[in-house]
Amino acid sequence: MKNKQAVFWGICFFVLSILLGLALKPIVHFFSSGENVFFRESEITEMEDLQQGEYLFKGWQKKNRQRALVVILDNTVYGRPQAGLEKADVIVEFPVEGGLTRLAAIISTDNLDLLGPIRSARSYFVDLAKEYRGILIHAGGSTEALQKIAAEQVDHFDEIYGGTQVSGCFWRFPDRERPYNLFTSSDVLRQTAKKLNLPRSPQPPKRTMLTSETEIKGENAKTITVFYAHKDSMANFVYQQERQVFERFTADNEPYLTYAGEHLQVANVIVQIVPYCYTDGDGHLQLIMHGEGQALIFRQGKVVEGVWRKKPDGFTEFVDSHGKTIPLIEGPTWISVVPRGMRIDY
Repeated sequence: MKNKQAVFWGICFFVLSILLGLALKPIVHFFSSGENVFFRESEITEMEDLQQGEYLFKGWQKKNRQRALVVILDNTVYGRPQAGLEKADVIVEFPVEGGLTRLAAIISTDNLDLLGPIRSARSYFVDLAKEYRGILIHAGGSTEALQKIAAEQVDHFDEIYGGTQVSGCFWRFPDRERPYNLFTSSDVLRQTAKKLNLPRSPQPPKRTMLTSETEIKGENAKTITVFYAHKDSMANFVYQQERQVFERFTADNEPYLTYAGEHLQVANVIVQIVPYCYTDGDGHLQLIMHGEGQALIFRQGKVVEGVWRKKPDGFTEFVDSHGKTIPLIEGPTWISVVPRGMRIDY
């Protein structure tokens, strides 16, 4: 009898071990591989859509939007990958000192648990925040930028000079070196904006957009290269016909990744060519962002030459030679602001 009981319990233990092993397998895989196996419901839906051949940004125009956060992000090799670009409506790349570039991410939809690394502002970032009616998110800035913020009473959160309540919106990651480790989240920023009684509206201005099914005319342009002065800042884009998106690449032609490890993709790329001058001996640029100038608008692997125009307190328009608005394809847009005379290949 004892032998039968021993056999019975032995079989039970064996079966239980197998079941427990199967249950723990995903957990063991998560810790051993280092891969993030947890996805939000929205991310799972997006992946299912892609598998079914759906356009990546389908329904993008219908998202609920609120007042924009204009988040200033690092774009050096030390600050990548950045958090927040994957959900931005618009990403504007500006040249700064030393031939490097810095990004302004216009975020008005999804809540993002992580945004960063946050960097300092320049005067043209202040103008951009006003243009998109948003709250400027930054850590200090040039003298001209800080004076402009104060003089024009621009809503902003400054980690350095914003006071205790504002500085509490930010934190630093110990695994990155300063100044490339300053982060925040959209939820914390919006909660703080509410406490400070900042206006929750208006929404950012909208551009005319077409669905992905619209056939675009223009010269073929499957690749784009913007030769910013610093070698690490060169911007490359490649059009993926199957997905109808432009993928961003680094100067070394490596995938330009988001913080989640995904290849950054946008629906439109605009190159905005602007006049410029230097304001001091430290290499600070003054980009002339009002008036008008040449623009290249890339959609669906094609390019059209156009004109950008902007009144001092207005919204930048992109128009054709007849002054007619050039509509964009539904989805996010990357705008590369380029000093006049810089090389652009496509």
